Amino acid sequence: MPEILDAPLTDKGRQQANLLQPIIEAFPHKPQLVAFSPNCRALQTGLIACHHLIPHRDIPFLAHEMAREENGVHVCDKRRPTSQQAAEFPRIDFSLLQTEEDIMFKNDRRETKLEVGDRIYKFMEWLETRSEEHVVVASHSGWLLTVFNGVCTCKDDLKRWFHTGEMRSVKLKFSRKE
Repeated sequence: MPEILDAPLTDKGRQQANLLQPIIEAFPHKPQLVAFSPNCRALQTGLIACHHLIPHRDIPFLAHEMAREENGVHVCDKRRPTSQQAAEFPRIDFSLLQTEEDIMFKNDRRETKLEVGDRIYKFMEWLETRSEEHVVVASHSGWLLTVFNGVCTCKDDLKRWFHTGEMRSVKLKFSRKE
């Protein structure tokens, strides 16, 4: 249905995002970067959960195309035009998105897990180049499931499904295998 293009959060999703605020506020180290999927529901979740960080202009809030949910076919996963997102979410920097329109979305097929994994790998390469050590990533359960089951080597407890509004804190160690 075209009316659910880039679906926003539901009331329940907003409540779940609000529950994340005290958890993030209690982190021993204040986040130094907030990276977002450019999809509306992830933007809204991240902004609600990191509400206390919004006034801190020294903390980048960046939308990153590679942090998106598996997409294609389902219009709820198609992102809105960049200029529309930037107008609705002025605190977030959309300069990493290279196109106005969503050219990744295909009407006739879903991305494969391998394609999602390749995108996550690109996101991780980007993240590795960043100087910030404490990062919040606002993304999607399917994307996160692929992070911990297909891209990163991790303990089994991280490999389980992410529930809506769930947050996990992890320490990433980047290493390159020759």
